Amino acid sequence: MVLTGIVLPFGFIDAGGSDSFTIAYVFFLLIVASYILDGWYRNTIIAVIILAFIGVHTYAHYFPERIPVLDPGSFFVDQLIQVPIVLFLSFLVVRYFADAYYQTNRRLMQLAHFDELTGLLNRRNFNDILQKQFESGNHNGHLIMLDVDNFKMINDKEGHLAGDDGLKHLGAILRRHFDNGKNMISRWGGDEFIVVYFGESGHVETVLEQVKTEFKDYVKNIEPMVDLSFGIAPLQGCQTPNDVLAKADEVMYEKKREKKNS
Repeated sequence: MVLTGIVLPFGFIDAGGSDSFTIAYVFFLLIVASYILDGWYRNTIIAVIILAFIGVHTYAHYFPERIPVLDPGSFFVDQLIQVPIVLFLSFLVVRYFADAYYQTNRRLMQLAHFDELTGLLNRRNFNDILQKQFESGNHNGHLIMLDVDNFKMINDKEGHLAGDDGLKHLGAILRRHFDNGKNMISRWGGDEFIVVYFGESGHVETVLEQVKTEFKDYVKNIEPMVDLSFGIAPLQGCQTPNDVLAKADEVMYEKKREKKNS
């Protein structure tokens, strides 16, 4: 407020009423006020800057004799130094906040498309991609639904942080075995994960048994009753994403029933 209401007018007079100096400083102050301040305070400062700009030009118009006249040499040197400095400072301010905006936007995009805990596709993003997969007519893959059996035991015994660590570890295992740039891996919700696999169908069962073994090796010292169930369904023959999800879910829960009955 003091800078704009007092320093700006005095600077204008001291510079011999130079419009180029004034506009450069006003431009810089408007940028700083717009990015740093908010609410009523920002609006007040911007209003003061504009009024100060109008005021100094009105003063120069009605009282030109009170504005010192600089010799051309001094004026040229001042203009050559001050204006580029102010413009460069303005550039630095704009770049700083542009970078901050980019990072914030990138973070929001990350949160909107990926699961925060595991870094895998979240459910909404996965569903959108799967829908586009069906719309493209490419039905060559298989959908794998995985569910952690007795996961609640980890939370009850060791706490939710241990449960989160287990989910992150399972996500890392799935990424290690399936993340080849073609397959899609998602934490679909809670302790359920989904993979859309585009490799050879005869190979996927072997890979899933490796995933299961690695996960059980991790959790056996925490809770030995925890296991991993999965169901596989081909995309071929399914008309919608819900069709293939229902088929994989049915296969998975059939395996769960077999475990309970064995």
